[in-house]
Amino acid sequence: MKRLLIAVMMLMALGLSAAPYTDDLGRTVELPDTIERVVPSGNLAQMVLYSITPEKIAGWSSQLSGSAKEEYFSQDTVNLPVFGTFYGKKANLNKEALMAAGPDLVIDMGEIKGSKETMIDDLDRLQEDIITPLIFIEAYLDNTPDVYRKLGALLGAEERGESLASFAEDAIEMARDARERIDDPVTVYYSTSPDGLEAIAEGNFHGEVIEKIGAKNVVPSAFGESSSAVSMEQLYIWDPDVILLSEKEAYDEATTDDMWSMLRAVEEGRVYLVPSEPYSFIDAPPATNRIIGIYWLGSLLYPDLYPVDIVEKTIEYYDLYYGYGLTEEHAREILGL
Repeated sequence: MKRLLIAVMMLMALGLSAAPYTDDLGRTVELPDTIERVVPSGNLAQMVLYSITPEKIAGWSSQLSGSAKEEYFSQDTVNLPVFGTFYGKKANLNKEALMAAGPDLVIDMGEIKGSKETMIDDLDRLQEDIITPLIFIEAYLDNTPDVYRKLGALLGAEERGESLASFAEDAIEMARDARERIDDPVTVYYSTSPDGLEAIAEGNFHGEVIEKIGAKNVVPSAFGESSSAVSMEQLYIWDPDVILLSEKEAYDEATTDDMWSMLRAVEEGRVYLVPSEPYSFIDAPPATNRIIGIYWLGSLLYPDLYPVDIVEKTIEYYDLYYGYGLTEEHAREILGL
C-alpha cells in the first residue's frame, strides 16, 4: 500500500488529481480523474475493453492470433505489447513490462475467484507490486449490460457503453422470455474437441449459452467442470436432438462416419458447426462473443421464440463489438448459411 500512496502523491505533484473508486470487491482505489491507458487482466477484460475503448488499451493480456489479429481487430492495436494474465493455470503476468508501459489503470474482470477475502488480498498485493491502480469488476453473462454502463462512466465512453449494453440487454431479455415459454426443451450435446467426444457438461460456463437460450444440455453436471471424454455408446444413450461441434474436423466426422449416423441428430440433419470467426459464438473465450451466440443458437433451435434476422444481427454485432463492417455475404459465410 505504501507504493500506491507514493504513486498517488506523484499524481498530485504533477497536478493530476485522484478520486476514490469502490470496486466490486468493496476495495477503495484512488483513480486519476482522466484515464487514457488501460490494461486488461485476462481474455474477458481484454475483449470487453476492446469493444468499448480500443484506443485506450495499453497492452494485451494474451497475444491475439488467427483472424482476430489478421482481419477483425484494428491494426492499430494488434501489435500492442503482451503483459500476460493474472489467474489460472497459464498465469504469466510480466509486472515489469506492465509498469514500463505506464498505464493509468489495470482492470480485472470476471467472477470472484475463490473467497472474496482471498481475492481482495491478492489484488491489494498485486496493486502494491505494480504501483498502478487496480480494480475488479464482477462480470458474467447476465450482467453484461451493467458492466458496459459501469465502464462507460469510468472511461468517459457513456454513449458507446450504452450502445453495447443495449445490444446485450436485448439478447439476454429475449432469452429470459423464451425460457419462460419453453415446456419441452430441445436436448443438446456440445463438444469442443477434434474428435467430437470431449463433452461440455451442464452447468459448465463454457456451455452456458445452451442453457441460457432454453435448451437442455444432455451431459450431466456430474461429468465435471471441464470437458470430459465420453464414448459413442454413452452418446447413443443420450441421443440428443441437436449436436453442436466447435471443430470442423469433428463436424466432418459426425456428418460422414457410420458410427455417428445412428444418432437421431445426425439422421435429422441437426448437427451444427459453431460459428467461430474470430471467436466461437458459444465460448472460447467465454466473453462478449456469447451475446451473438444467444441470438444464433436461439434462432436456430427456437425460431418462433427468437424472431430475428440472424444475418442482420451478426452484422450489427460485429460493427458494435469488433468495429468491423461485415458484408451480407461475409456474414452468411461466418454463419455457414
